[in-house]
Amino acid sequence: MSGDGSGGRARGWAGVAFVCLCAALAAVVEAFLVPLYAGKVVVPVAVVLALAGNALFPRMARNLVPRTAASVAPLLVWLAVMLVLLYGRPEGDIAFPGAPAGAEWVFYGTLFGGALAGVVAVATSAPPPRRREDLSR
Repeated sequence: MSGDGSGGRARGWAGVAFVCLCAALAAVVEAFLVPLYAGKVVVPVAVVLALAGNALFPRMARNLVPRTAASVAPLLVWLAVMLVLLYGRPEGDIAFPGAPAGAEWVFYGTLFGGALAGVVAVATSAPPPRRREDLSR
């Protein structure tokens, strides 16, 4: 997309906005999958989705717009949605259960694992630093 004018840049940033919207939707879905049970066993599907989504969303945004801000945006949107859902509503409604103990560990895995996967994706999607001999040219 680089080099094809402001129309290409606008389409790229529109794509990044769409990736951010997908990241927000993924956060909501993952939040409501935290207390997923198969019988009496907690199934950590939310952790797997958070790891996969946050590994892919920053890379997708970076491919659309080759800037670090573009790759960070989906991760920040995902984190913001997760934190908003963490605090609940004034009426006392919450999205994440505090008990039983298995569900809260799935929440911690989803939040911290997803954040770590996103940070690693942002760091590895950045271009490598230029060498000193390349700078002299």
